[in-house]
Amino acid sequence: MSKQRPSSGDLSAQNPESHEVQNFWIKRIFKNTYTRDGQRLKVDSWSVKIQHHSRRRTFSLGASDKATAAIAAKAIYDTIVAEGWDAALVHEKNQTGFSKTDASYWKEQLLLRRYLFPGSGEPDKSFTARIGHAGNGYFFPLGTSDAEEAARRACHIYCAIVKQGWEEACQLFPRELIVAFEWAVHPVIMWTYTTVHTLVGRLADVGALPPRAPAEAQRVLIVETDAGLRRALVWSINQQPGYCAVPCETPESFAAMAALHHPKLVLTNRSLAERIGVQFTGGLMRLASGALALAYSVSVDGDHMFVSTPGGAEGYLLKRVPPAHLLDPVIHSGNPAGTDAESHLAPVRLFFKELLRPRSGPHVAALSKLTPRENEVLMLLSKGGVDKEIAQAMGISVWTVHGHIKKIFERLGVRTRTEAVVRYLEK
Repeated sequence: MSKQRPSSGDLSAQNPESHEVQNFWIKRIFKNTYTRDGQRLKVDSWSVKIQHHSRRRTFSLGASDKATAAIAAKAIYDTIVAEGWDAALVHEKNQTGFSKTDASYWKEQLLLRRYLFPGSGEPDKSFTARIGHAGNGYFFPLGTSDAEEAARRACHIYCAIVKQGWEEACQLFPRELIVAFEWAVHPVIMWTYTTVHTLVGRLADVGALPPRAPAEAQRVLIVETDAGLRRALVWSINQQPGYCAVPCETPESFAAMAALHHPKLVLTNRSLAERIGVQFTGGLMRLASGALALAYSVSVDGDHMFVSTPGGAEGYLLKRVPPAHLLDPVIHSGNPAGTDAESHLAPVRLFFKELLRPRSGPHVAALSKLTPRENEVLMLLSKGGVDKEIAQAMGISVWTVHGHIKKIFERLGVRTRTEAVVRYLEK
């Protein structure tokens, strides 16, 4: 067997953001040949030989179309650079039989997510896919309940990520994100969280401000540099009666926007807080202007959010809320945010206090069936503990922890750790 290919230099010097990247990979792929009955024949699919850090390997790309094969080749190289050779080889070994550049691969990856974002206008039971590449990944809502169409859209998104990079792809396609609002962290963590879809591409106009906000509406200034997430938060706040969202695109424009609009509440991505001159020690706080300020954290999924909750607290109260009810904790008592400098946390405490009221129903009945050991495991899970940490805290083996978690899933009728923790927190 022979190989028709260009010379194989080390690719580590290539700039992955170059406009010539796609042409580079098109030139590098080749088709193997073999001889049968004296005739030299080419195989149908394309291959690529990749060299990186003095290691070299030939990969079969599984695509008959040359442009698609070039995308697959670049994806393998990106994985090697970001995650190492082992990750690329494991991926190749565990392939389902379809390339990621084939819609058939994505049909097997489709998910039905429990929580939709009303602002995106998606139909019920619409599909989502988790699309990963080069060590990064997000859930992408696909906007359709038709499996064939959803698979084609997922494939299109994946190819765009490989060709254009994550930054540009995230500006084109909506992502599913978990936004957690940090009302208090000491002594008890009190967070609300919700699921949103970034409003980009065809959805970019959804997050536009209403043409004329009522004069009596209280302004909420949202400091967020991610345009799609900012639009989603604007849409959510504007659903709350009596409130009007004001977008602030950069931390540098915060002071001018605050002076112009006199907001009653400032919402800011925790990663931007220091850049607007706010030192969050945890929870709702009052600024010198009299406005209340609240930080929020952004996670790719619920599991990631639970792990990211801060340690050192005496207890955890995490409550999922619909996107159109983000501000419920500050208006729960009927008092608008910021009317009383001494008691601005009172509505928040009342909101979370109601979570502790005795409840009845199937979830509570299922929790009552857990053994003391299973309750202890679930409590440690709710604090973000991983299996090894739980095993050390309880003085048992990791395998015993696995067994307890399996029993917890069975008794609660859940399939993920996040669902189990949510059941525990809702008791």
